[in-house]
Amino acid sequence: MKKKSLNNILNTVYNIDARSILDTIPKDVKIATTITSPPYFDMKDYDSDNQIGYGQTYIEYLEDIKSIFTGVFHVTKDDGTLWIIIDTFKRNNQVVTLPFDLSNKLKEIGWLLQDIIIWKKDKTVPWSTNGFMQRKFEYILFFSKSENYKTNKDKVRIYDTSQLKRWWVKYPERYNPKGKALEEVWEFPIPIQGSWGDQYIRHFCPLPKSMVATMIQISSNENDIVLDPFAGSGTVLAQSAYMKRDYLGFELNKSYIEMFENYLKKTFKKNRIEYEASGQILEQDLFEKRIFDLRSLKFARVLLNNLEKETKNIDFKIFVNPKGKSNARNKLIKVEYQIIGRVDKESFEHTIAKLIAKPPLSKFGIESMFKFIDTKEYSIKKHFGYSKTNTYSFLNNENLSSSRIRVISEICVDFNENDYL
Repeated sequence: MKKKSLNNILNTVYNIDARSILDTIPKDVKIATTITSPPYFDMKDYDSDNQIGYGQTYIEYLEDIKSIFTGVFHVTKDDGTLWIIIDTFKRNNQVVTLPFDLSNKLKEIGWLLQDIIIWKKDKTVPWSTNGFMQRKFEYILFFSKSENYKTNKDKVRIYDTSQLKRWWVKYPERYNPKGKALEEVWEFPIPIQGSWGDQYIRHFCPLPKSMVATMIQISSNENDIVLDPFAGSGTVLAQSAYMKRDYLGFELNKSYIEMFENYLKKTFKKNRIEYEASGQILEQDLFEKRIFDLRSLKFARVLLNNLEKETKNIDFKIFVNPKGKSNARNKLIKVEYQIIGRVDKESFEHTIAKLIAKPPLSKFGIESMFKFIDTKEYSIKKHFGYSKTNTYSFLNNENLSSSRIRVISEICVDFNENDYL
């Protein structure tokens, strides 16, 4: 899987001290994102000479870490980013705020702290101190090199409806069509210690593959380069390879590199196929369509009920005709609404203009257009009817001319009302 370009340096784990980054990575190689977990300070011996953390003073440790991320800064693209997974620890009967001390050091370099994420995990590295609460989380510090940095956050929004609040169907206007944004608390259980997936690999604290994949998706595109200066078990590097990114790693422990390379050979084909077949964007597109369909229909229902109150006219229906995406400011889709029935057009136009200019209708993201038609023929096979109280489940076995049906469209949604109470 090694490439013949860029001096054959890509897709390699160097058995070199990460403090030599600038001497190792050529100037023409630019990193899109770095994802790493530095060695624990003076807690774990990683079986390497001249290692960072073990046996050092705290000041020496911070300065060495700073020197490494100075090198990372210089090899990173202007729109590049940095993720650091790190934790506090306790010394001399008090908590040492390593994440925040390190953050201040990185600010001196030029890194901009954009987010602090809490990684909630079930299993932890096995150490304890009397009086210390059970360790359930670590910090993830997210930095950028500049104010204008790459972020693909829409690609990792939660669009699996099983993870959304049950009332998303009734209130589609409250949900981003791309899905729910990630929160600042991430729940990813760490792999069983001493193992990594189905293939055996020893390491003190392997990172969850799904969490690493989320970071990679947010901060890079296919064919970008991902760096891990403390490669360890190689989770970041392997996940990058699966996801069609190039990778670079540094690791002082040669046995870790050998285990990683064997692991990647055994798992690459299967995981690359799974990545290509994941269909994430297709599923996200489907969620977006559902939200737009529900919004278009609910807009008609809300409008209909308000028009009845304002005009005292109850003898009309609204036909919903989607017209695609909108280019108008603060609008997402275009929809034509046909008012079917004998109505006072001038009065309706005035009332509609007033209603759509204010909440709730102004919050739907719909560029609405209106037509007035006395009568309209409907095809039973192509059109679906909805009541004035429910536009998330069409009325089956009901004639479209029925007085119960007030909203009609080619849009078909049919969610079980009892599931979304």
